Amino acid sequence: MALEEEGRLAEVVLGEGVRRRIDTRGGGPHNIAVAPDGTVVAALWASDRIVIVRDGERTFVDLGGAPHDVKIARNMVVVANQGSARVQLVELDGTFVRRILLRADPHDLAIDPRQRRAWVTLEGSDDLAVVDLVRRREPVRYVDTHGRPHDILFAPDGRVWVTDWAGALHVFEGRRARLVRSIPLGVEAHHLDFTPDGRFAWITDHGAQALFVLRVGRVEVVERIAFPGEPHHVTLLPTGRRVVVADHANGRLVVYDARSHDLLRTIPVGRGPHGVWAVGS
Repeated sequence: MALEEEGRLAEVVLGEGVRRRIDTRGGGPHNIAVAPDGTVVAALWASDRIVIVRDGERTFVDLGGAPHDVKIARNMVVVANQGSARVQLVELDGTFVRRILLRADPHDLAIDPRQRRAWVTLEGSDDLAVVDLVRRREPVRYVDTHGRPHDILFAPDGRVWVTDWAGALHVFEGRRARLVRSIPLGVEAHHLDFTPDGRFAWITDHGAQALFVLRVGRVEVVERIAFPGEPHHVTLLPTGRRVVVADHANGRLVVYDARSHDLLRTIPVGRGPHGVWAVGS
């Protein structure tokens, strides 16, 4: 996980607490991703760098701008660089591959199930940028959402879920992002994740200090859960049994039972937890 105010990454074991910390030399580590081989990548949003942690070694990659989000696709790091209006591709060893210019600064991104395209939300725009990670002839196209896209993630059924800065949720499908359903949630719907079986989604809203559990097939709210703090990112463990939420205001992770939605425990981790990514069991 990323500890934004400490300038560190932390590995947390739910039954033990923080196992180790990794110094990112400040930089405000924000969003984080973990590759299938265990490589950890974090966007250092308060700087112009990302950090790659591989086989215990740190590699800092200077990209300019202000990298905000990172995802893994085709053994590459895909970077949404909020300060330079571009998506950048970097190999897992830190080698720079190429950049794709956008019409506005990117905020968040999601990789499609075939790992051929990155769908990107844009600051101050109702468009999504669709960036081709394979072909260079037409590297980017845009689709209109008629909303205010914030965070974005592909559901296991292939549809695109987009949270809205105004607190709503929009679900799209197909190449041209046909709107399937929009529903209101809270104040500022933020991050989201899905249960491994694809039946339920968990969405955070730090403005409303709430979590929302939704049934994916019908795109309907099952439960609104009052959160004891400021929820930012959320992740489901691969077993599907536990949900972990970063409480940015109180420096802890909050763990829920994915089935009963009961709060099970809190784990102190350090100042400003933001991005969190589950691996293992």
